[in-house]
Amino acid sequence: MLPRKKVEIVVESLKVNQIVFELEEIGVPGFTIVGNISGKGANGVLDHNCKAKVFENTYIFTVCTTEQADKVVDYMQGVLQYFSGTCFVSDVNLFECPIKMAKNNAKNA
Repeated sequence: MLPRKKVEIVVESLKVNQIVFELEEIGVPGFTIVGNISGKGANGVLDHNCKAKVFENTYIFTVCTTEQADKVVDYMQGVLQYFSGTCFVSDVNLFECPIKMAKNNAKNA
């Protein structure tokens, strides 16, 4: 298993394209996006049935290196000064499938 950081972001949907661009610039290996989420936070309850996209929130997560996570957090600090949302970072262990590891080792040989 490989030690990694999991970065989880909940943010206004209007910012998703810019955040995705920044994740790609930072070089994270991949990410998952779940749109139109509901929840309750500092700004109250957000209902996922809202028809106006301007009020939607989106959940984004990635698993990456510590260095990449630090860059994502630095970027998100700027975003969260002006847009509602939150960002969490946690330690995780990445399990690599033995078949994938064998393929990667064959490529590098």
